[in-house]
Amino acid sequence: MTDLKALAYEFLHEAQHSLRSDGYLNPTAVVITPEENLIFDIEFETEEERDEIYAEMMEVANQKNASAIITVNDVYPDDAAGTPAQLQGEGWGELARSPTEAIIITVSGSGFETWSLVCPYFRRDDRIVFHPAHEARNPGGEVELLGDWTGKAGAA
Repeated sequence: MTDLKALAYEFLHEAQHSLRSDGYLNPTAVVITPEENLIFDIEFETEEERDEIYAEMMEVANQKNASAIITVNDVYPDDAAGTPAQLQGEGWGELARSPTEAIIITVSGSGFETWSLVCPYFRRDDRIVFHPAHEARNPGGEVELLGDWTGKAGAA
């Protein structure tokens, strides 16, 4: 069985690297099946296109008997950190700034509760400064798009 938590953290590190080197992050989804991991680029211009991509992905996930779907997104949350750490005093410098964006890795599947790995960050001149990542049970909009894609109890 795939270690989903380790895979989510690996995707987070890849997303951070992409943001630092390219300045942007392409939304991606990975469908974990018994035989292979299928990667979907989640590029869309309208909500209708987004819904079509997610519907196709969920259809493939069901056909291939997927155990999990992991999505990787760059978001502009109202409160990127949930309850941000209070980083005050000497030495914290830029990390004390409030984040304006976040990388969110959402993991959903059969037999476990959907969860997310959230890494808030802010842009400073030509750099990106990441706050520490945290796990969250409230995965945000991805659950609305994925729904109960497994059709089994205990899924997102």
